[in-house]
Amino acid sequence: MSKESHELEDLEPLEDGLHDPARLEELGEDLPEEAAEPARPRAGAGPRELERAPLVLRKAALILTVSALLPWLVPGGWDPLRVAAKALILLAGWLLYLGVLHSHGEQQKVPGVFQKIGDAHPLALDILALVIALVAVAPLIDPGDNKFGIIVEKAALAIGIGAWCQVLAYEKGGKFNPVMGLIIPLLGIASIGRVVTVFTDQGSFDLFALLGSAGVTVAAVIAGYTMVLALKEAKAHGEAKKRAALEHRKAARKAKSAQGG
Repeated sequence: MSKESHELEDLEPLEDGLHDPARLEELGEDLPEEAAEPARPRAGAGPRELERAPLVLRKAALILTVSALLPWLVPGGWDPLRVAAKALILLAGWLLYLGVLHSHGEQQKVPGVFQKIGDAHPLALDILALVIALVAVAPLIDPGDNKFGIIVEKAALAIGIGAWCQVLAYEKGGKFNPVMGLIIPLLGIASIGRVVTVFTDQGSFDLFALLGSAGVTVAAVIAGYTMVLALKEAKAHGEAKKRAALEHRKAARKAKSAQGG
């Protein structure tokens, strides 16, 4: 049997072994950094080019945020308490945005007092934003008959802003988390029901409710599509990593054979 045939027989089981995560991790230790995993910018290294999944999720988040500013779910949404609650959520979103900037090497863009808060702890601005958002979403600030509906309406705004900031953090070097792509579609259940009630309600026609709920529905559909894209991209990345591991192993084996020969 020739030397080339012998090498191919030795390498054949390696490809099957790469399906084992533990085996793949072991092989990754021998790979150069660029072969083991595509280079990704770290915090402060500048923006990365976004893949389709985060781009689509950001679009869904923006549509959801704009739509959720309207009283899309519960009638009478222009009362001062609910407007104040949504204003607080916008404030929390701004703090979350500052937290993203501070965490990714852009502290100079963060106003002085908030820069000091961020310097105190890496998650300080994020935690402050979360506390303000929870206070605003809680029914205490906006009591009403349909408390659950009011919570969902306000939470939709917080989710939209949070998803947008999460994609921004990924763009600046963080990790992409498609969880928001699972949460946003759930809001579509409520928004579709609200669209139906706008046309079937015997009372006055609520244009703001129609616009808001229609926008939330569109955002829910787009966010659901994000999960499909994320799964495809994750599969493609995994296959590319396995191919890189196999090619590196083949090159190493040939180099060792050439030295021995």
